[in-house]
Amino acid sequence: MSGDKARSEFLEMLPAFISEAIEQTEAIEALLLQIEEAPEDMELLNALFRCAHTVKGSAGLFGLDRVVEFTHHVETLLDQMREGRIAFDGAIGTLLLECNDQIRFLIELGFDDVLDSAAQQASRQALVARLKALTAPQGAAEAAAPAGGAAPQAVQAQAQQAWRISAHFGPETFRGGMDPMAVARYLCTLGEVQDMQWNLERVPPLEALEFDTCYTSFVLQLQSAAQQATLEEAFSFVEDDCTYEVQALESAQQKIKRSIEELSEVPRLGDLLMAAGAVSQNALQAVLQTQAQAQAGGAPPAQNQIGTLLVAQAGVDPEHVHAALGKQQKIRDKHSADEGRFIRVQAERLDTVINLLGELVIAGAGSGAALSAFENIEPEALQTLLETLIESNQNMNRLIEEIRNSTLGLRMVPVGETFTRFKRVVRDTASALGKEVQFDIVGGETELDKSMVEKIADPLMHLVRNALDHGLETPAIRVAAGKPAMGHLTLSARHEAGAILIRIEDDGRGIDRQRVLQRAWDKGLVENGVVPSDDAIHMLIFEPGFSTAEQVTNLSGRGVGMDVVRSNIEALRGTLRLHSQPGKGLTVDIRLPLTLAIIDGFLVGVGDAKFVLPLQSVVEVIESDSHTGHVDGAGRHCVELRGAVLPVVRLKSLYGMDCGPAERVSIVVVQSGVQQYGLEVEQLLGQHQTVIKPLGGLFKTVRGLAGSAILGSGEVALIIDVSSLGQLAAGMHKASPRTPSTFQGETA
Repeated sequence: MSGDKARSEFLEMLPAFISEAIEQTEAIEALLLQIEEAPEDMELLNALFRCAHTVKGSAGLFGLDRVVEFTHHVETLLDQMREGRIAFDGAIGTLLLECNDQIRFLIELGFDDVLDSAAQQASRQALVARLKALTAPQGAAEAAAPAGGAAPQAVQAQAQQAWRISAHFGPETFRGGMDPMAVARYLCTLGEVQDMQWNLERVPPLEALEFDTCYTSFVLQLQSAAQQATLEEAFSFVEDDCTYEVQALESAQQKIKRSIEELSEVPRLGDLLMAAGAVSQNALQAVLQTQAQAQAGGAPPAQNQIGTLLVAQAGVDPEHVHAALGKQQKIRDKHSADEGRFIRVQAERLDTVINLLGELVIAGAGSGAALSAFENIEPEALQTLLETLIESNQNMNRLIEEIRNSTLGLRMVPVGETFTRFKRVVRDTASALGKEVQFDIVGGETELDKSMVEKIADPLMHLVRNALDHGLETPAIRVAAGKPAMGHLTLSARHEAGAILIRIEDDGRGIDRQRVLQRAWDKGLVENGVVPSDDAIHMLIFEPGFSTAEQVTNLSGRGVGMDVVRSNIEALRGTLRLHSQPGKGLTVDIRLPLTLAIIDGFLVGVGDAKFVLPLQSVVEVIESDSHTGHVDGAGRHCVELRGAVLPVVRLKSLYGMDCGPAERVSIVVVQSGVQQYGLEVEQLLGQHQTVIKPLGGLFKTVRGLAGSAILGSGEVALIIDVSSLGQLAAGMHKASPRTPSTFQGETA
């Protein structure tokens, strides 16, 4: 295998390693949280050790020495715990969680030295010291820990930095009793002088020289470990009569690293280093010749690697090679999609798609053969051929639908992988708030599109933290209220009516309805004296800037976050609903579609326009007359449905469509959460599989539209946002400022 090919395969494998290593760190975190509940379970401890050992071994194969070195100390502690020499407790659990965060950081860091700041290195050294203190033999623990909490010597030592110091002293310096040379001599004691130049342009001719006037000006290059503030203190007594500048200079290594970072895509490692100035063209050519000779002589691949040869033969700094490798990886990452780069697919699902594709190919060949028979067909056989084509077309449509469903299934992943992350969040947040919380996950095996899972993680994080901060009380308050000291928080998921229902449920204090309403009156969100429905009051907590917290904390109180939760969920075509029982708890229900790509729709027509309703939201269709119904006190057009009043949205009036009156209209009854309302349409065009396309910028602000679709005829149909129109139909615009003030559609 050639060196280039080996290097190429190495770089192609690195992202896969990083992805798998991150999964291992997630498994480590989950295992640590489980061990806290069952510290005597040796199976969990053994699984924890295997995960750490896997990360260490894999990192060693890719030369990630920092990961190997740090994980080795963690592995040592886990090994002694397996042998029973160290007992697991809460402090060790916290330490291992912090170490796991550091391992994840080092994995994501890869070969990038620039991002490994001094603060990160100091934090890592401190963790290593704590690990060594635990694993050191009896009596040696004190020696392992730095005296007085001091940082290790390697961390304390300051790196040498090149500085450029320019100073221009004013003419009154001597008269003020100051000597510029004293300043220069003091600066020279702070490091090694690399160069010093005096500016003679300010010195006048001898006959014009005044003995008590200062003309001194110099530029000094200094190699020093001092901080910038220390260097600037040298001018503290002459600040009024001196203009100075202390500027950090880039070292040769820093210049090369910066050059590498600023380069555009360069495919080969040697070319990248040459373009950055780390190696000359002649030296690179010599190294390439050496590599070719080594390959021809059958040298081992490890000796043929261009990076190794550049270091050994051309004298390239190993850090520059690592920086160049990191730059190559960043280029590869940039050219790949950020979301869903790696998806684990069950072999059975992939086999199903392949088999269906095979059947589709066969069905297509059969249709082609039947069509070719048209050329020489006898009239009496025409009916038989048409029946064959119809049957073939139906078979192909069936296969296409099955392939669609199976292909979408390839992207389905269990939501439990995301839910498990919140165990750490609940643990750390509850500890910070002084609360006791039992956190349960239900329905983790429920599957959802991977892109949906990734996008719902942040809203769920806000809601879980909000439940911990605002919902669940402290143990003392709970006991005083007759509740168990430990609160209960449940995160669950299940399929329901063609969608997925995610529920966050706690047994805390619930929503103080009157307090929320009073805050809404104070902020002008609701007109004073107006009392909306309970659902409308609960949804006010999602208004921008709304908060009932008496004081701002690290977690909440600024009214930031909950409005983002609602907008993010609505962007996923989801709905949000709150169920509160004061003093007993709060339930947050999030309903999401299974996928963002394709929906089963119900196609309707209004005038010349076409609209698509999500089929899962359609309840029934009733015949109507454009003159039937009445307008209620809220200005909504309504009809009677089995003794109940049904609000109706007239799309023609809502969107100002210029078309004449229809001879016949129908009302499509749709379901939005627990509410039903009707849409008045003129044509019922049946079920339609819809590929969702995003709306253009012109339509993004139009209320009630979720996207668009291209029909088989080439026409564009608009996809109805059932939830958004449901708010209009319910008249929620009177309680929420988010709804437009013009609402003409319901009164037409």
